[in-house]
Amino acid sequence: MDEIKQEDASLHEWLLNIPAKHWVRAHFSGRAKCDVLLNNLCEVFNRQLVGGRDKPIITCLEYIRVYMMKRIMVVNKMISKAKGPLTPAATDAFNEIKHDAAYYTVTLAGMKKYQVGASGHNQVAVDMNNKTCSCRKWELTGMPCKHVVAVIWNMAQNGENVGIPEKWVSEVYWLDTWRNVYKNTIEPVAGRDFWSPSTCPTVITHPKHHTQVGRPKKKRRKSAVELADKVGKGGKLTRKGASVSCGKCKGVGHNSRSCTGQGSSQEKEHNKCKGVGHIPQTEAAQKMKGNVARKRAIVTCKVCKGKGHNSRSCRSKKVSGGSPPPTKIM
Repeated sequence: MDEIKQEDASLHEWLLNIPAKHWVRAHFSGRAKCDVLLNNLCEVFNRQLVGGRDKPIITCLEYIRVYMMKRIMVVNKMISKAKGPLTPAATDAFNEIKHDAAYYTVTLAGMKKYQVGASGHNQVAVDMNNKTCSCRKWELTGMPCKHVVAVIWNMAQNGENVGIPEKWVSEVYWLDTWRNVYKNTIEPVAGRDFWSPSTCPTVITHPKHHTQVGRPKKKRRKSAVELADKVGKGGKLTRKGASVSCGKCKGVGHNSRSCTGQGSSQEKEHNKCKGVGHIPQTEAAQKMKGNVARKRAIVTCKVCKGKGHNSRSCRSKKVSGGSPPPTKIM
C-alpha cells in the first residue's frame, strides 16, 4: 500500500474505502476455493451472446437456451473422455505442484505439524489436522500446495495410510463433481407454431423505437487498461511484434511491394550454394533471376550477325526484296 500511495495517492484513497477481503488474496476467507481476482467467467459468457444480445427478449432467450444446450453436451463429451480422480485442468495443475514438491525437506514437529523447507531460509509450517499451510495456498484454492504434497509423501514413507495426494484435493476439483454439475440437460422445445396462445388479458405493446445515428455497436466496451495496453497513436491497434510476410515468395520480413525474390532467410542462405541436398529456389526467385539474365544478354542481329543491335535497327540490311538502307541528306 505504501508503494501504491507513492505512485498514485488518489488510487490509495480509493482502495482504502473497499474492504480488503474483496481484493487482497491475503484477506480471502477461502470459502470459494479460488484465488482468481478476474471476472473472466462472465466475460466469456457475455462474448458468446453477441449474436442474440440485440434481438427481442424471446429471441434472445431462445438464443441463450440453444447455446446452453449445446454447451452442456460439449462438456459431457469432454467428461466421458477424461480419466483420473480430478478434472483435466486440475490434473495438469496438480502435476506441476507435485514436480515442485520433490525439492523440499520435511521435519516432523509433533501432533501432525510439520516444518517444510528448501535451500536457504525458505520454510513454512504445515498443519495436517486443520489443513493449513503458512503460504495459505491450500486454504485459498482447496488444492494442496507443494509443501503439503511433500508432507504427504513423508507421511506415506513413515507408514501412515494417507492415500494418494489427489485424495487431499477439495471436492470442487473432482471429476465426479464436474460430472454431477452437468448431469442435468436442457430439454428441446418446439417452435413458435406449437406454442399455446397467452391467456393474459394485458396486451404488451412494443416500445417506441428511435433509430440512433451511426452503426449500432455490438462489441463490448473495453476497460482503460485494455485500451492502454494495445492502442497506439490515433486510437488504432499497434502492429508491434507482428511479422510481415510476403505474398509472392512467402518470405518473412518484407511484403510483395518490396520483394526481390529473396524468399525467407533460410532459403536465402541455402540458395547461395548449388550443392546437393539444399532447399531449391522459390518460383518467384527463379522467375526474377530469369528476367535479370535476359536483360543482361547481348542482342545479336539476324541479318549481319553483328552484336549490339537487332534486325530492325540494322544499317547493312540486305534482304531479298527489301529496300536499301536510307541515306543521309547532307
